[in-house]
Amino acid sequence: MSTIESRETSAISGDAGLSLIELIIYILLSSLLLSAMAVVLVNSWSTQKDVASVTQATNRGQVIGSAIERAMRNALDFDVDDATGTELRVRTSLGGNLACQAFLLKDGDARFTTSSGALPTLASDWARWENGIAQYASTPFFVENGDVVTYTFDIETDSAPVRFSGEAAARSTATGVSSPCW
Repeated sequence: MSTIESRETSAISGDAGLSLIELIIYILLSSLLLSAMAVVLVNSWSTQKDVASVTQATNRGQVIGSAIERAMRNALDFDVDDATGTELRVRTSLGGNLACQAFLLKDGDARFTTSSGALPTLASDWARWENGIAQYASTPFFVENGDVVTYTFDIETDSAPVRFSGEAAARSTATGVSSPCW
């Protein structure tokens, strides 16, 4: 065998495959890369879950606020339970079942009822509307100030609670007559 042939043979045999050390290094690098990608994926899923929870809470809170404001805009008479600040009853200028409306917000729960006549006396008989309702600090859910009602509540989410606050005034001429609603 000549010198040229032996150099070619040794060069080819050195490149013929991976050594064990090279294989271990490639596996370690691949594992690190896959681990980093898994962490990013898990964080993305967690963030997506939080965003979806906040979005749903925002939509639910806007529905509650809109219903309260609509009832108050059309109010002929209304009453806030001053002792607890959790209940709002409204006699509206709207017809049919929307003539009498009542809202109950308490920790963990929102209830709502409508009627063309007398509202149910017990709030526990009202339909459960939403869950996850929470009081903001010690602020009452409803506060009456003249012909204006201010509402404040939080809705719990997977991350931070979403706060809702607003006020609504009666646009209709108040009659001061709560009958037949309560």
